[in-house]
Amino acid sequence: MFTIPIEESVKTGISKENKSEVITVASGKGGVGKTLFSINLAIESALAGKKTLILDGDLGLANVHIMTGIYPDFDLMDVINNKKTIQEVIIEGPAGIHVIPGASGIFQLSTLSHQKRQLLINELNKLEKDYDVIIIDAEAGINHNVLKFVSIADRTIIVTTPDLTALSDAYATIKVIKTRKSTENIGVVVNRARSVNEAELVFKKINMATDKFLNMKIISYGMILEDAITVKESIQLRKPIAVNYPRTKVGSSLKNVAYNVFKMEQKKVVEPNVIFNRFSVLLENIRTKEAVS
Repeated sequence: MFTIPIEESVKTGISKENKSEVITVASGKGGVGKTLFSINLAIESALAGKKTLILDGDLGLANVHIMTGIYPDFDLMDVINNKKTIQEVIIEGPAGIHVIPGASGIFQLSTLSHQKRQLLINELNKLEKDYDVIIIDAEAGINHNVLKFVSIADRTIIVTTPDLTALSDAYATIKVIKTRKSTENIGVVVNRARSVNEAELVFKKINMATDKFLNMKIISYGMILEDAITVKESIQLRKPIAVNYPRTKVGSSLKNVAYNVFKMEQKKVVEPNVIFNRFSVLLENIRTKEAVS
């Protein structure tokens, strides 16, 4: 739900009634697969029968529409400038998800004033009754826009990788969120894990740090296996993994994360053996060459 302080709700007249579950997806740094995860989480939600909306909250450097292969006529800039209502910029994407496109290369969106951010939140409030799940793909790092999206969410998911800098930045992001008291309902997804054991170790490190230094517990939503070839093809061809590559390593592990997030029945993650991996790489290389030619 889009929760706001009582005194602020009185000033703005915003209703506190809600229906949608709002999930903000964030990351400590760019390049960890946050947007790819957000899109596929939204699709898995829709495939599970939930009416799902994804908002491209990477204000100023939006690419959800690019990765989903849609071509919007309008975007958030039109909403901020009062040229369109938020309902008028929504466009349908893969598997029936609805998308609110952000704008690319628009400095004004990346540095919104408090009044403009509140205008956007007020517009989002109008959508709560229409969706079961609203996923906000926030920009990487921490700024006022990200903290606002975190504060209005029911849950926040931090995406990281086993890389040491990503791990450090993930913890730093959680620390800022905790310090600002935006939320304490925070979960972690480990992307590009080479094994289940590696992902569990990464989460253990973050959890130990947050427990010791922040006195808080975080949730593990699982991990996404490394599958660079499939991910590259998905991005290049603008075909989301959950729709076009569901049986790949990355596809099956993404689905299991979605099961964890939405508390559905989980399937066992199978780590392919070495021979299967080599055979898969050969097939993927052939498939990539055919797609490019």
